[in-house]
This record gives sequence, C-alpha cells and structure tokens, in this order.
Amino acid sequence: MEGILYMIETTKKKIIICSMAIFIICLWATALFASWSVGFGENGIYGGTTYSITKVEVFKLDGTSGLEGPGMSNFTAGTWTVQMPNTNYVVATNAGVSNFNWLFSFLGTPTDSLHLAYLVYTSTGEVFGSYIDYNYGGNSNWSIPEIPDVNPNIYDRNDSPVPLPPAVFLFSGGLFSLVALRKKIKM
Repeated sequence: MEGILYMIETTKKKIIICSMAIFIICLWATALFASWSVGFGENGIYGGTTYSITKVEVFKLDGTSGLEGPGMSNFTAGTWTVQMPNTNYVVATNAGVSNFNWLFSFLGTPTDSLHLAYLVYTSTGEVFGSYIDYNYGGNSNWSIPEIPDVNPNIYDRNDSPVPLPPAVFLFSGGLFSLVALRKKIKM
C-alpha cells in the first residue's frame, strides 16, 4: 500500500514539474514572439508645400525589432493597399491623400531598437524621406532625423533570401531512400 501511495505522490510531483516547465516555455515563446504597435501620422507638408501622398515605403535598416504583418494598418484617410514581402520592408499605396494617420506593427518588444528609412511619394513625382529611429544610436524613444539626399533606389526591397520549403528536404530524403532501397533489392 505504501508503494502505491509513493508512486501516486511521485506522479503528482512529476505532473507539477512538467506543468511548470510547459508554463515557462510558453512564457518564453510569448516573449520571443511578442509584438507591439505605435501610431504615426503624415501631414504631407514638405518645404512649406502640402503634397498629396500616393505611396509610403518603410525599410528596416537595423535594430532588434522587425516589422510585423501587415506592417501598416488602420489608415484614417484614403483607401490603402499594403504589401509586406518580408519583415524588413513594407509599402502602402493610395490614390493620394495629404493628411492621415496609421498604425505601425512591430515584432519584438518596446524596449528593442529600430532604425527605419521612411520614404513618401507624392502625386506630382517628388520623393521625401526621413529616418525613424527608436531606442537607436543613443536616442531613447523616437527620433526622426531627415535623409539629406533622397534616392529611393538605394534601398533593397527584397533583402531577405527566399528560404527553401521543408518539402524540398522531405522529397530529397525520400528520393535518396528509394534509390538506396532499389540498389539493395537488386543485389
């Protein structure tokens, strides 16, 4: 009887320890894949002139956080189309509006650092830009230094390599296994 009680107590302890381990792993995973967002605004005023904005591009240049899908959302004016091919680049296009706000979404935590390039394209063909820094380069919180000479072609829009899908490895392994099996059967 004592042996059975001992086994029950031991099993309870194991269940409690396993539950605590799973809880800690879940907390760690949540912190690892945490996300945060912040509101931004664009008034379309550059050099004293108000422009109609047709496109906004944001490039992650450096930092520990990345852009999280969809990258930009909740625009307050206009109808925007947002594309985010990777966590380092997002583009939003519109027919043209001069004053709007939106929500940026980031992967990580608000204590991370970010160094983003921010470009706006106008309906008349001008391109204006600035950096958007967060906890970056000794600055705490947000700072928005201007980009002196804006050249939108200096940024690589597809800087993340396309990963091989896991199916390639599974298919290759299966193919090699069939070849090896065929050779073994012939001998």
